[in-house]
Amino acid sequence: MGNFAVVRERSSRLLEKVGRFRIEGENIVIYLDGIGSFQVGRAQVIPVLLRLGDEVIRDQDGGAVGVMSLSGSGRGVKMVIKERLYVVSVRRVKRVLEGREKKGAVFGVKLM
Repeated sequence: MGNFAVVRERSSRLLEKVGRFRIEGENIVIYLDGIGSFQVGRAQVIPVLLRLGDEVIRDQDGGAVGVMSLSGSGRGVKMVIKERLYVVSVRRVKRVLEGREKKGAVFGVKLM
């Protein structure tokens, strides 16, 4: 019998902490180091977590700058802001929404 090998191609991803998010009034504000702050309505995040649709991310002036959606696995919230991908743990988002945590980390995704 001959030898065989299973080859799987997968793009490697590296996560780097690049900011944080927290609740301010009726908004979840996303602070990205060196880029600025962005916001999503607190009530608009819940449909994203329930897989009911995507939500628009806005800058401080109200202009649309990106989109928030749930990852395929359902364990992460994906945010595309100014053509760059960021992720946040769903567990942390839920804890912040419930008031059990004050803030959470935002990670930038680098494709390798």
